Amino acid sequence: MLAGCSSEPPKRSGPKFTGRVLLLTGDASKGAALAALTQSGDGFDLTTITPGVTEAVATVDETRLLYATKDEISSRDLKSEAVKSLVKGESVCLAWAPDGNHFSYQQRADGATKFYVSDLDGKTKLVLDNPNGSTECPHWISKDRLVLDRFVGARTIKGTELKPNTSTVVTIEPLTLKDTPKKWTVESVCAKSNNGFVRSDQGRMLIAKNIDRFETLDPSPAPCSDCRFVGYAAQSCYPFFIEQPLSTTTELFSINPMDWQKQKPASIGWTFSANARFVIKSSARLAVVGDVPDKLLLIDAESGDVTPVFKNEDARRLGLISPVPIVWIEN
Repeated sequence: MLAGCSSEPPKRSGPKFTGRVLLLTGDASKGAALAALTQSGDGFDLTTITPGVTEAVATVDETRLLYATKDEISSRDLKSEAVKSLVKGESVCLAWAPDGNHFSYQQRADGATKFYVSDLDGKTKLVLDNPNGSTECPHWISKDRLVLDRFVGARTIKGTELKPNTSTVVTIEPLTLKDTPKKWTVESVCAKSNNGFVRSDQGRMLIAKNIDRFETLDPSPAPCSDCRFVGYAAQSCYPFFIEQPLSTTTELFSINPMDWQKQKPASIGWTFSANARFVIKSSARLAVVGDVPDKLLLIDAESGDVTPVFKNEDARRLGLISPVPIVWIEN
């Protein structure tokens, strides 16, 4: 059980932390703790909200949180804190549709994967029953369409090889599935526009304008090559990326969605693992980053200043393990 803890006063040369960040801490495969990070005096508190959570994702307007346990999917109203059970059973790959009115998930059993869509009352629709047991999570490309990377050199249970490198575009209403050659993988989609980013088979980051037209998509090169997408500033389409030009330095920068130009990067004297997760404040000035094994960082996205939220001994005492920030609630 997590308990409140205050660390040494963080640097105050830049903007101050306000609001609360919801995050997961612990081994998600066994059930992590959903916790809230808040400011307490000159330090921070971390308190448990719900134990046993395997995944969590918030709506883009930050009003609801969807989370899964070993037993069910539930939603949490982030203002009233009311919790509602929606779907029974162990589920993975939770994802909100851009309008926040329905969501997708998967359930896996006996080597097969079933893809579902549900509304906020828990009324579900089976989208695809895949006997090959796909482990790829779908990506929403509009409020009623999503993309599944279904067959990548897979074989049927009888051993017949399927056509490799196939993506399936699913339209929810009426339910239709259309296979298309897999040319790229969806990296991100902005929930407030029909633009996003995809990655080519060669690993090149590309700008995907009108990503909802996935079957005829003609993406253009992004202004960075080896960059990694880490998130959008809250409630906006300003995407942030990191690159590691040196073994000890990381550049954090955004790309302006108006002209698709790379903005001036902040140089951070810190390197991040592939598991590092970012949440970025709506002002695009501050980011909270969780990384293995027990790092929780407050980063100034303009100056590059890094402030560890907890000292090492405090993190160990709290049981802070592989923290995964989910959403920054600013009011």
